[in-house]
Amino acid sequence: MISQSDYIQLKAFARVDGLILGCIWTIAFACFIGSMSDASLQLGFMVGVLCTPFVLYYMLRNFRDKVLDGSISFRRGFAFTAFTGFYASIIIGAATFVYFQFMDNGKFFGRLLENIKVPEIAQAFRDAGMNPDEIASQMTLLAQMRPVDVAFSVFFDGTLTAVVLGLLIGLLGRRKRNDLQSVQKT
Repeated sequence: MISQSDYIQLKAFARVDGLILGCIWTIAFACFIGSMSDASLQLGFMVGVLCTPFVLYYMLRNFRDKVLDGSISFRRGFAFTAFTGFYASIIIGAATFVYFQFMDNGKFFGRLLENIKVPEIAQAFRDAGMNPDEIASQMTLLAQMRPVDVAFSVFFDGTLTAVVLGLLIGLLGRRKRNDLQSVQKT
């Protein structure tokens, strides 16, 4: 069982690491938005998304080794990862809200609709077994969402992703005192 002071410590470090991860996600989101105009920015988005599990593991390992003297249970590792993702999700949710409320003015979904109407892209959808007209009508429905709805969706997706990753990363990052002593002897 984790004590109240250990729980407060875990949340404090998760907040700081969540701020860092939230900034990474916000930069990746900005790259995604920018990739509508400059395709080379898509690489920044992909790197930001794909580095998330590795960054979370690094943060957990850093917390385990520098704060907890090299020992952490699965539950504490899971909680740390989930809280870190939760705090990062608050940041990316807020950034998403600010973008769609004050900066977008319908450009994002407008560009997506324009892209669907490009003959080559429409044919690619057909080749994949999808109907471009259906996709365009779904995009029109998505464009009608309020900015707060989009932000909440991004927040929820980030939190859920962190919980799922927390299961794996908590398992990979756990280390008991016995494991630590055997590593130090070799």
